[in-house]
Amino acid sequence: MTRKLYYEDPFLKQAQVTVTAFDKDSRGQYAVLDQTCFYPEGGGQPADYGTIGECTVIDVQSVEGDIRHYIDRPLETGNFLATLDWQRRWDHMQQHAGQHLLSALLEDGHGYETTSFHLGAERVSIDLHQAAIDPYALQQVELEANRLISAHLPMRTRTVNESELDKLELRKPPAVNGNIRLVEIEGVDLNACGGTHPDNTAGIGLLKIVGTEKAKGGTRLYFLCGERALAFFASLNETADKLVAKLQSPLPDLTRAVDYLLAEKLAADKEIIELKKQLILAEAKSLSPEGGLIIQQFGDRPVKELQQLARLAAEKHPSAHMLFAAQQNGRIRLVCARGTESTADMRETLKRLLEETDGKGGGTSALAQGGGQSDVEFERFREIFQQLHAAN
Repeated sequence: MTRKLYYEDPFLKQAQVTVTAFDKDSRGQYAVLDQTCFYPEGGGQPADYGTIGECTVIDVQSVEGDIRHYIDRPLETGNFLATLDWQRRWDHMQQHAGQHLLSALLEDGHGYETTSFHLGAERVSIDLHQAAIDPYALQQVELEANRLISAHLPMRTRTVNESELDKLELRKPPAVNGNIRLVEIEGVDLNACGGTHPDNTAGIGLLKIVGTEKAKGGTRLYFLCGERALAFFASLNETADKLVAKLQSPLPDLTRAVDYLLAEKLAADKEIIELKKQLILAEAKSLSPEGGLIIQQFGDRPVKELQQLARLAAEKHPSAHMLFAAQQNGRIRLVCARGTESTADMRETLKRLLEETDGKGGGTSALAQGGGQSDVEFERFREIFQQLHAAN
């Protein structure tokens, strides 16, 4: 049984350890130690990282009663110095403790019950059972959480047996049997938890709610604590400074400046669309059938433009048959069309052309489109199209 130093002293950063076993499973190669400062993944808290001698610890899991330290290379049995990635651990301690505080305030003050907790690499979240959350209530909870953080409330842990649980007012029933580890925020929360935490609320640093979204019939609430929250604010500030410089607008007026730019862009997009329509119409008018056929090859032109050009050309030349193609980097897109005076089925024409590719297509008897990969020169497609429609 590995001695759990992370419970005895969650601030322990190094320890002399003995490797008692080395083996491999589906996750990779791992070492078992006589004692460890590495917290194994569990209870919503990710595993600790660090080193054992020259080996890098990339994961820690509790498996069949053992704490397995997954490492990047083989390790002989013997004595080594284990060193924790303290920044990672401290971040996890801040986020986990902040979750306890936030969940307690949401439930006690507003009846919002936490159903799950996730400590991600970038954001931390809790799922609340209510689908609708009062934004003002969240503001008040955030303010109260930061006041309690600054109050330096003690955070204590203790272990009790099942017979003692009835005498305690736990936030929710424990998920395990036997001896139960409890985490208490003095006067605020008492909960069964196997994670690591600071010894008082000041260690959380600060807590900031950063967003909500609908999830699993309830609400997912995102928040950040401590140094992670400071890094988030620094990123926001850097982005805001860049926008202020680019838009030449003071911070309070940024939204108005962006709205103005978006309105300008919308108007410009509409104008561009109209100009494109006029250009395509002029292009269609400039096309002239040769032997009843209009065959044109383009570069990387959008297929929607080819379709629009084909429709307009068909209106101007009701007895003509048209093949438009966009070909580039070994891929070809084809549009086949006919005028209203013709009875040819462009789907059959396209089907024959696509035999020269690995692609597929579809459409109507009057206009069909498709494409795929093909190393065939366009002249081959021209030749096939002419054979099919030159006599029509």
